[in-house]
Amino acid sequence: MSDIAGVRASAVAMVAVASTAGCVLLLRGWRALGKNLPDVPWVGIGPLLLLILVVLVAGWQVRRYARYRTQEGASRRAPQRVTPQRARGTLVAGQSAALGGGALVGWYLAIALVHLPNVDVVSVRQMVVRAAISALVALALAGAGLLTQHWCRLPPGENDDDEDEPPRGVSYVS
Repeated sequence: MSDIAGVRASAVAMVAVASTAGCVLLLRGWRALGKNLPDVPWVGIGPLLLLILVVLVAGWQVRRYARYRTQEGASRRAPQRVTPQRARGTLVAGQSAALGGGALVGWYLAIALVHLPNVDVVSVRQMVVRAAISALVALALAGAGLLTQHWCRLPPGENDDDEDEPPRGVSYVS
């Protein structure tokens, strides 16, 4: 992963696949020890949805400022200035959300896959449904992270490093 490319969707997919495989093995081993498998409560979706919202709002603010800066003679009111530290933090949050979302997709899919042989039992079926829906929300988190990362890019030709003044607004350049 280079600074220019950022986190790619293929990296998120690889994290999800590796997480799924590793978690399936761990959960089967846990069950072989006679332990109960973890439950997937509905309440776990709430924090993921909140995190998606926070990452998208922060990314949108950076995007809005970066796009306003690059327009010649913009007639609309200028958005609030975004410091380079905040833009960098937003970028890191987006990349972390993308990779963390990929890992969570693997975790929830692993729970669903381990329970799948007993899906004819109503309580197990409900667990598989909760795990599948949680995996979809985690996938949305990964997508929100990738989108936020994309929003933190400056348009082509807007690399502040070529100027003598310090960077203004965004630290992620393409």
